[in-house]
Order: sequence, then C-alpha cells, then structure tokens
Amino acid sequence: MDKERARRLFLAAFFLFALANGLSGSIISNYFKDVFQVDSVQRGLLEIPRELPGVVGVFVIAALPSLGNVSLSVLGFALYCVGLLVLGLFSPGYFVMQLFVFTYSLGDHMVMPIRDAIAMDLADEGRTGTFLGKYRGMMTLGSMLASVLVFVGFRVGFFYFRAGVIPSFCAALVFLSVALVLLCRLRRELPALDVRKRSGERRGLPVRRKYLPYYIVTAVYGFQKRMRLVFAPWVIIELLSMGADTVALLGIAAYFCGGWVAPLIGKFLDRYGVQKGLVLESAGVAGVFLFAAWAASGIVNGSLHGWGGMAAAFASYVLIFLTDHFNSVHVMLMRELSESPADVMENLSFGLSVDHVLAVTVSGLLGAVWKYAGPQYVFLLGAAVCLVHLGVALWLKQRRHTAV
Repeated sequence: MDKERARRLFLAAFFLFALANGLSGSIISNYFKDVFQVDSVQRGLLEIPRELPGVVGVFVIAALPSLGNVSLSVLGFALYCVGLLVLGLFSPGYFVMQLFVFTYSLGDHMVMPIRDAIAMDLADEGRTGTFLGKYRGMMTLGSMLASVLVFVGFRVGFFYFRAGVIPSFCAALVFLSVALVLLCRLRRELPALDVRKRSGERRGLPVRRKYLPYYIVTAVYGFQKRMRLVFAPWVIIELLSMGADTVALLGIAAYFCGGWVAPLIGKFLDRYGVQKGLVLESAGVAGVFLFAAWAASGIVNGSLHGWGGMAAAFASYVLIFLTDHFNSVHVMLMRELSESPADVMENLSFGLSVDHVLAVTVSGLLGAVWKYAGPQYVFLLGAAVCLVHLGVALWLKQRRHTAV
C-alpha cells in the first residue's frame, strides 16, 4: 500500500472514531442522569471509572511491548466497541454500567496518544505539523457532525435516554465498528507503522529527565483543559442560565471553527518550529482566557447584560474550545526531544496520565475559586500559567545555542 492510501485510511478511521465518540462519550453525563437518576455526589464519583483510564492507560501500553502502534489502536477501538455494546444494547445495572464505562473509557484513552504517533509516522518529511493539523481537523469535523446529529436526534425524539436500548450508543457502535475494520486493513497492508515492533526497544516506561519540558507543558495543558471541559460551559449554564441545546449549538460552531484552526496551527509548526509554536500558544491562550475573565466579570457585575453578555459568553466558549488544538505543539515538542520512535508514543501516553492526574486534582480547587473569589479569577489563573510555555520556549532556544 502506498503512503497516500494509508493516510486516507487513517483519516477515515479517525473521522468515524470522532463521530462515534460524539454520539457516546461526549453525552455520557446525560446518560447517567436520565437512565440512573444520579445526584451530584454520584456524578462526582462516576468520574473515577470514566477518568481513571487516563492514568491507567500508560501502564496498559507499557505492559504490551509486543504490540505496535496500529495494533494498540485496534485493541483500543475493540475495548470501546465492547463498552458501547453493553451500554447501548443490554441495559446494565448501576455497578455493571460502571465496569463498562471503564472499559470504553480505557479504549478511548489508549487511543489518544497512539493516534498522534501514527499520524507523525504517516506524515511526509518536513510536513509533520501539516498532517497533524489535517487529521485533527478531520476529527473536529467528525465531532461537529456528531453534535448536529445529537441536537437534531434528541429534538425530534429519534435519540433518547431511558432504560433499554440507547439509540445514540448503537449508532456510535456502528460507526466505530467500520473504523475498526479500516484500522485492521491499515495494519495488514502497512505493518511498518507498528513502531514499537520495528524498533525492537523495550526498557520499561521511557521517562527521561530530558523530556521534562514536555511533561511540564502537558501538566499545564491538563490544568487549562478544565476551562474547556468545565468552566467555559459553566459560564453558559450558570451565569446565563441556558440549557444543553445552547451548549450543543455552540459546540457545533466551535467544531466548525476548529476544522479551520487545527490545520493552520499545523502549517505554522512546519514553517516556524516548536519554539515559536510555544510562544504563539502562550500569547494566544493567555489572550483568550483574559477575554473570558473580562466577559465573566462583566456578566457577574452587570456591566455586560442582554445581548452583549450573551455575545461575550458565546465568543469565550468558542475561543476556549479552540485552544485545545494547541496540543499539536506539545506532540511536536515530544518528537523533537525524543531519543527513539518508541519513546514518542509511550511518552505521549505518559503525558496523558500527567494531564489527567493534574486535571482531577485541580478541579475542586478551581471550583472553590469560582465560588468564593469569582468566575473571572478561574480564567485569570488559566492565563497566568501560560508563562510556563514561554519558559519552555526559552529553554529550547538556549538548548539550540548550546548545541551549536
């Protein structure tokens, strides 16, 4: 198989993966509420089986040294399918439900770092950032389509959550099964993508002191991701008292914009490099969070109200969502620092664990800041930690000068 055909298979598989995830994992909170009538305490505890795989995944990958990147992706897709099969068709009880939430989430979290490693292997020399941006753009479009289907499906009653069959999960299972077939074909026809098998290296978790800059920016990313997943929606839900349909429509807008932004960031990385990418991330993300802080403060103190308040909040939501695409900078940083191809994927997995550990530990603290100090201070903290990216950019500059 030629590389261009392999790239098309890869893009199609992960477009379908994003579509399936949007029809299942992204609306799992509604499933918990409508099917099991969980209260706020139970919902908090359900984050354990849903997010623990983000920490566990690195150890699962490290324990399977004989499997290459595509093979691990096949396993991750298969675990996701098993979880959807049980949740969507067999109406499990509360305890069994948690087991299969863990199962699908483990598959999802295993795939997250591996797909970036495969994308970098498929990219042409000198165009790694461009292909990373293209594949992230395709996944964003898949997620946007899923948001449209969710909005329309629940509005007209084709999708619903109640005991028994869950139609949206079943649809996700169909899309994911097709994606799994595409991945199996990719593995069969281009076995060279199994980087770990090809390298023949196995030294345990490849944590190195020289990779510390990557671990640091990934930890900051985990901190800032709380703004996207928790506090940007909370501006809409709590401060404006708007419902899930509004959030879904804003998600569609954000995914649409992301389909353009992700490739632009990739092209910027190819042209200017990781150091300038970190500077762009620092300035861009800080500017977005400062704008969000201004909007939240204005809504709370009444200086922004009516259409003005809504416009500022909506713009904040979309812009904060777009900051997620700067994760391509971190992937490229890891590749630049790496000693071997095997190290890239395994450290991306380790970085995902760092991301999740920090995300889980700071959520309560940021919630307290929101409640007792004010919503704007949550976003100001998100802007302040952007200084870390500048520090890493300066370290890269100094490292290059030392090498010369």
